[in-house]
Formats: sequence, structure tokens, C-alpha cells
Amino acid sequence: MSTTGTVYTRAHAIKDGELIEADPGIAAEVEFPAPVAMTEAVYADCIAVPEAYAWDTGIRLDETEREWDLLSTAARAIKAAAGSGRPPRLALTLYRVPVDGSTRDPQRVTLVAEASPGDNGERVITIMRPSERLPQ
Repeated sequence: MSTTGTVYTRAHAIKDGELIEADPGIAAEVEFPAPVAMTEAVYADCIAVPEAYAWDTGIRLDETEREWDLLSTAARAIKAAAGSGRPPRLALTLYRVPVDGSTRDPQRVTLVAEASPGDNGERVITIMRPSERLPQ
């Protein structure tokens, strides 16, 4: 909450770029259980591919495929945990090729999917690094 008494909403975090909304088509295709967004840090590390990346490295990476991998991995982890009472913060492992310009092999990264109330009380999920917290 800011000093003026206004609440910093999920919509504000998306508008400010702190959260990136997942592609709704991909989320629907992988049967994601709720509206989903990811932190800017997760997007930069696990989805974004610099424009010149393939030219500089000879490695072809596709943002749509990377997002599909992230969302399908998270959806499977969430569905697998459903029998355990759906913990609000669930760890998951993703293998992705870093966009460091030299690594060609997928590297393991641990992320968390956190369920919380959205701006209107609906269930939403945010994918973030374990050290991150939801924008306040």
C-alpha cells in the first residue's frame, strides 16, 4: 500500500512491467488452472530471447516455445500438487537454455508458482524466483 492509501494492484504491476501476463492462448492450450503472470526476472531469464541471439550464437530459441515450456511445466506441477491441498507457494523445476550467448545446453532453474487473490478476489497464479515475493 502506498502512503496515499491506494492499493498496488496486480493490474498496476502488469502495467508497470513488474509482472508479465502469460499468453492466454498458451495458458489455455496447457490447461493452466488460473490466470497467470510471471515476474519480469522470470520472463527475462526463461522466456525472452534477445533479437540478435540466434545470429550471434547460432542457437535458435523461440519465445513462444519457451513460454509453452514454462507454462506446461508449471501447470503439471500445480495439477500434481492438487491432491495435497494446493499449497499457495509451489516449487517447480524448469530446464531452459540461458541467453548468456555461450551456453547451448539446458540449465536447471528452480521457480515457484504462487496462488493468491487477484484484484477482484479471483484465484491467480504468479510464477517467480524463490527469493521473490508478489509486488506490494
